Amino acid sequence: MDPALRDQFLLDPSVIFLNHGSFGATPRPVFEAYQAWQRELEAQPVEFLGRRYAALLAGARQPLATYLNAPADDLVFVPNATTGLNIVARSLPLGPGDQVLASDLEYGAADRMWRFLAAKGGFEYINRPTDLPIRSADDSLARF
Repeated sequence: MDPALRDQFLLDPSVIFLNHGSFGATPRPVFEAYQAWQRELEAQPVEFLGRRYAALLAGARQPLATYLNAPADDLVFVPNATTGLNIVARSLPLGPGDQVLASDLEYGAADRMWRFLAAKGGFEYINRPTDLPIRSADDSLARF
């Protein structure tokens, strides 16, 4: 890793960290901002959570909504991608006769979620192997 990039993380320099998927390290500027918000919360928890929290979240959603060209009220923050995917997947009216197609590169938690929902909802979950290396999008789509 580039030393300048490595310096952006609090990672132990003797460790080569590759697992940014399930337990990713936070870049220093993000961690510092998080700590500032945490200190503000801890200084007056009732004021922060009871009186300011909703407006702070609304204020955070607005720039994201502008970027996505979507209404801010349609956006919801979730703890992680797995939670977000569960919310979406569980809201789909899937049932007998429906199919969900994924590859064997599906994230483990998502694969388990689709298998669980398929068993519960009666739809078919199809998990296809991926031939590697992928040479082009067209080739991958044709094989899929």
